[in-house]
Amino acid sequence: MFFWIAAIFMLTGLSVSDLKSRTIPVLPVLLFAAAMGGVHVFSGDLPALRILAGIFAGMLPGLFLLAVSLASGSSIGTGDGIAVAACGAAIGFSSEFASLTAALLLCCVYSAVLLIQRKAGRKDTLPFLPFLAAGHILVFLMEVWI
Repeated sequence: MFFWIAAIFMLTGLSVSDLKSRTIPVLPVLLFAAAMGGVHVFSGDLPALRILAGIFAGMLPGLFLLAVSLASGSSIGTGDGIAVAACGAAIGFSSEFASLTAALLLCCVYSAVLLIQRKAGRKDTLPFLPFLAAGHILVFLMEVWI
């Protein structure tokens, strides 16, 4: 539960920056990832290699977003990919994948509403971190309740 709460606080705090300036400060995200990796390694009962493999697996959704960002000329922000990778290092692959899926669905619904109301066009951009924070909160609540 500690890793979930840490990830949600990090995403919520960085969402403010994403909403205001459309940028994500990378250094705090990298420090968060390093801290969460350290906590995993030093507090776990599992062998360090298995923990490191789990951390890397958790980072795969974020690494995929980074690859898409680079391939698309940054139509998806690299900061978003780094944030997803950092959260995945904390909470693991399946939880991060579910959270990212929820965030993408929330963003899709919001975008559709804006398009239908003609308040935005195809070329407009949205800050993604608030949706990512909401996706993490939804999946966390579902895991707690189920």
